[in-house]
Amino acid sequence: MLFRIDYSVDVSNVPAAQERFATMDEKWDGLNLIGRWHEAGNKGFMIVEAEDMVSVGTFCHQWSDLCDLNAVPLMTDEQVGQILSA
Repeated sequence: MLFRIDYSVDVSNVPAAQERFATMDEKWDGLNLIGRWHEAGNKGFMIVEAEDMVSVGTFCHQWSDLCDLNAVPLMTDEQVGQILSA
């Protein structure tokens, strides 16, 4: 399954988030990062592939002390087509 994870970093947490990101001390267990995009400010999003929401939740939890995160399941055109043709 594909998921979009949106994030925003409170201004007071930016230095700590930058430090953690710079060390790349992230645990990606059960996730495959498709890509991550950053806005010029304190927001961004990533697309990940995961077997279940538990892996996504575990990943988000490691950043929850510094960021507000929102994970949304995504569908491909093929999956939407299957729904529409059912």
